[in-house]
Amino acid sequence: MSLVQEVPDLRDTFRDAVSSTWVVTSAADEVPAGFTAISVVSVSVAPPLVSFNLSKASSSRPIVERAGRVALHLLGEEQEHLARRFAGDRAQRFAPDREWHWHADGLPALSASVCRLGARVVSLVDAGDSLVVLAEVESQVASGGRPLLHHRGAYHFVPTALPAEEASR
Repeated sequence: MSLVQEVPDLRDTFRDAVSSTWVVTSAADEVPAGFTAISVVSVSVAPPLVSFNLSKASSSRPIVERAGRVALHLLGEEQEHLARRFAGDRAQRFAPDREWHWHADGLPALSASVCRLGARVVSLVDAGDSLVVLAEVESQVASGGRPLLHHRGAYHFVPTALPAEEASR
């Protein structure tokens, strides 16, 4: 028998879902901001729209709102350290190293990722303790590789690539 809560806590429910792992970056007045996100989804093909959730309490929120532009980096299987770094101490996220650089579009770019999307924020939707950010993709660079996945609070990757015929279904 399962219990029904009056006010459900969705955290446990969604820990069972497998999500891709992204780092979202932005910058305003040459001040970089970024965070790890597991809520990035494709919304529309035409126009190319994506969305992600941004906590209202996030230190990145004012920069994303002011800049109106973001870069979304799909992390690869060997980038768990970046997922943890951008989920941790904000003072360490843009430490001077070879993990990131300033891109020609003026936004911080991770030096390696499965893909990088450059996008313009088109809408911020109030959603409880978060904002749903809707962004139109203006550029895409795909490097390939296997994505880093998030499930039940831990990071994983798909151990083998799917055969071409399965992947095309």
